[in-house]
Amino acid sequence: MSKLFGTFGVRGIVNKELTTKTALELGQALATDLGNRGRVAVGRDNRTSGVMLEEALIAGLNSGGCDALRLGLAPTPVLSFATRYFSCDAGVMITASHNPAEYNGIKFWDSDGAGFQRWREEKIERILSRGPKMVGWSKIGHSESAEALPHYFDAIKKRVPKFKRGLKVVVDCANAVGNLVTPKLLRELGCKVVSLNSQLDGTFPGRKLETVPENLEGLAKTVVSCKADLGVAHDGDADRTIIVDERGDIISGDRVFAHVALHYLSGKTRPKILTTVATSSVLEDVATKLGGEVVRTKVGEPELVGELRKNGGDIAGEENGGVIFPDWLLCRDGIMTAVQFIAALDNTELKTSEFNLTLPVYFQIKRRLECPNHKKAKVLDRLAKRFSGHRISRKDGLRIEFEEGWLLLRPSGTEPIFRCFAEAKTEKQAKKIADLGMKELKAAIRQS
Repeated sequence: MSKLFGTFGVRGIVNKELTTKTALELGQALATDLGNRGRVAVGRDNRTSGVMLEEALIAGLNSGGCDALRLGLAPTPVLSFATRYFSCDAGVMITASHNPAEYNGIKFWDSDGAGFQRWREEKIERILSRGPKMVGWSKIGHSESAEALPHYFDAIKKRVPKFKRGLKVVVDCANAVGNLVTPKLLRELGCKVVSLNSQLDGTFPGRKLETVPENLEGLAKTVVSCKADLGVAHDGDADRTIIVDERGDIISGDRVFAHVALHYLSGKTRPKILTTVATSSVLEDVATKLGGEVVRTKVGEPELVGELRKNGGDIAGEENGGVIFPDWLLCRDGIMTAVQFIAALDNTELKTSEFNLTLPVYFQIKRRLECPNHKKAKVLDRLAKRFSGHRISRKDGLRIEFEEGWLLLRPSGTEPIFRCFAEAKTEKQAKKIADLGMKELKAAIRQS
């Protein structure tokens, strides 16, 4: 059986790679994993395929003896929160996150509201390969609806004091479920909110969902034209946040994470920051300021959560703007990330662009190169030999440390490509490192 789960969850083009049959069988497999009993919270984003897959998945859960708690439309962090709040045995989020409208996905969550770790995803795959266990007609589960959003709202408002500065914020949730929470929450916390792409539309006509600079030009222009203090952008399920400053410049996800970490961990003794091999060195600068340390893991939310559970940590995050606050949720929460960034800015009298410069500046270049999946292992071995004279890490792909910066050459877990990330303190140095990485990567692929 081919590997079903990717970096996090199951994902694919609807009615081609991800069908109602897949959703039904995944529901049955989860029920089998839970011992054919228990209650599962189910949420979805607003893709046009969401209701169809939700019905199939719940049918699978019920036929396997589990009850389903229908949350309806909800951002991913709300599903994580609700799984624990309603004392469910597991949760399922139907979303393809930042992928286009034709995609959807299914992610599993444990009773703590954390995404399934690798071993449990592998267990689900084994159940699918041998066939899930169904219950008799008298033990079939049922479903009921529940409101999770008000409880999530109240819990955040209890944790976060109202902002003082009355900052003007443009919020772009990309016609997706973040609109159910972020604009209202920021307004109630004291911001002046301008909503962009605020109507829910499962075809996402306003902009592409991935929060990369080329998709945020509309937000940047709106921030400038409205004379706003900053802009907030979410992806399709609001587990990521990117910030735009008052000049319309994008603040990258790892810098958002770094600012949030510095604010959130202020006053904590020797804090531990967890991040991946793909994240900026600015996190080490933050750790130095706090007298703490950085621990790097493989890429992916399950890897970060696994490290949190195994060895502890005070905050965790990725370069895509997804931050985990372990004392809040064991899940990337783009909504809380936006709140904490604004709280940090609110504690100063600085403009957003000035606030961003309170941390050292790094330049990043991100590229990719096609590589057949069967070649990836040999390519990595060749690259490791080529860079053996440098300090390298093979934790996830190959990360090479230079005096002027670092290079990451990493095979994608979901596509037949290699990713090339380079970072340095000047744009010229970053380009030089990226060019070297691409040159050696091309040679290794050709020789393999």
